[in-house]
Amino acid sequence: MKYILCLVFIAACSFGFGQSATPDHFVILPYDTSVYTSLPQDCTQATLNNDDFANIDRVLSFCINNYNRSQTTVYKQIVKKLPDQDLNINDYVIDLKRYYRQYIVVYNKKGEKEVWVNCFCNIQSLSYWREKAVIVMGGGNCFFNVRINLSRKSFSDFLVNGLA
Repeated sequence: MKYILCLVFIAACSFGFGQSATPDHFVILPYDTSVYTSLPQDCTQATLNNDDFANIDRVLSFCINNYNRSQTTVYKQIVKKLPDQDLNINDYVIDLKRYYRQYIVVYNKKGEKEVWVNCFCNIQSLSYWREKAVIVMGGGNCFFNVRINLSRKSFSDFLVNGLA
């Protein structure tokens, strides 16, 4: 019985921390210095493994949870000041399950693996999203990106688009 419980626990952990974006919701793009990302110019192409996907999800979740906490506070303050406005919390917070993702993976000059994660919530007018990076002006929280250092399990350059 102990062995069965151990196997169930291991399987649950594997599925719980795996790539939360389903294969039809993400793509790994090649590193290209002509594409605007927050990655340094002196990098080399890298690949992702299952542990990398799990670490991306952990760091991304941490980053988004912090963002959502601050945005929920902003939302509540605005609702208090403008109670007659028809405001929606979803215009302020990010629900990762709604987003498509693009990954560009590199080794930086220190040999650390980094990934630029580009997220967007709608692909209707983005038929090219599997071939090239989606770069838009505006769009609010429907578009955001972040640079994750997988070697240090940290993030930087978190940017949520403004409204245009």
